[in-house]
Amino acid sequence: MWMRQFTLTYKSHAVTFKGVPGADPELLLLNKDDKVVERFSLLKKNRDECNELLLQSGFYKKSSQDEVVPEEFANGPYFKREEL
Repeated sequence: MWMRQFTLTYKSHAVTFKGVPGADPELLLLNKDDKVVERFSLLKKNRDECNELLLQSGFYKKSSQDEVVPEEFANGPYFKREEL
């Protein structure tokens, strides 16, 4: 999973930032084989909207870097949440 911009402060064990010079910011959801299964444009989203998108996609947001991730979030699969 990688993200461009906005979510550098998102505290998740499964989110990685990779900057691509000149590319529009995107969120790519990858499967266990590193194949893209879903792609979201982040071009018009602010930091809070990017973080909300991660939560809606089933990612766990830690309250601190040292927090242990609950087992149900450790390996995915991630999913769309209707309610938070």
